[in-house]
Amino acid sequence: MNKAVLASAVALAVTGFASTSAMAGEKEAKGGYSYFRGGFEHVTYDEKYPGISSSVTVVSPVVNTGGLYYVNEMFDFSLEALATFSPGSAEENWYDSKGLSQTNKYQYIRASTNALLHYKMTPEWRLVAGPAFSYQTHKRFGKESYRELPEGQHEFFTNTWEETSTDIFLDMGVMYDTGTLHNESPWHYKFSAIVGVPVWSYTTNTAAGLEDQTFYEMGYRGALEAAVAYRVYPGVSIGGFVTATYENRMESDGVIVTVDDKRYHAVVPEGDTIHYSAGVQLLWSF
Repeated sequence: MNKAVLASAVALAVTGFASTSAMAGEKEAKGGYSYFRGGFEHVTYDEKYPGISSSVTVVSPVVNTGGLYYVNEMFDFSLEALATFSPGSAEENWYDSKGLSQTNKYQYIRASTNALLHYKMTPEWRLVAGPAFSYQTHKRFGKESYRELPEGQHEFFTNTWEETSTDIFLDMGVMYDTGTLHNESPWHYKFSAIVGVPVWSYTTNTAAGLEDQTFYEMGYRGALEAAVAYRVYPGVSIGGFVTATYENRMESDGVIVTVDDKRYHAVVPEGDTIHYSAGVQLLWSF
């Protein structure tokens, strides 16, 4: 009789442990999701230097994909990649103390990858932090100048030239994320507020006379995001998103450039970039 009771107790304990493990495995399998987004990005880019400023606004399609990955009850991990798709073009205007001094065509292209570790204060509210890798290109062509250069001064900007910034940011902030597509409610919500500073940042320019130079600078950025999706099939949701980002690039360290035996002091001016984007998203988790 005692042996039978003991055997039953052991079987119950084993069954309970297996049940708990199965529930944990099921929770892990259902936690997290993958997504694909497509939309349009409205970008305003301004440069400022004493006595000179520029401004341009351009709209381009963007795509991004990523996912939220369940680690355990305390942590999640997310990864996202974004890229400009078929960049649009616009006219950039430059101003000096006398008014409009130059126009040129402008295109903006960017690619970025963001990785975040989520500390879950609740299943939905999270503190997030992690690195972001950013590559931005400002392409200019079709220049028309309304000012004559001083006699003998080198013309740096002709034909087509590209200014490219490469950055590694450290981002941190707060996020609300439903965290799964398998809740009783068919709705999925996400909101985030994130700030970042570059830990490594430099800019290059292909303009004649500047192509061998590297300019180092600092800056900061902040981003807001809101997204909602509705479950249309078990493990599949569709919806929309909006984002807003502000990024400041401070004026770079100066370098001395020698062209035709003349020395010039060159810098990358302070720049402000404002992004607004909106579009549709597809989420899945099986």
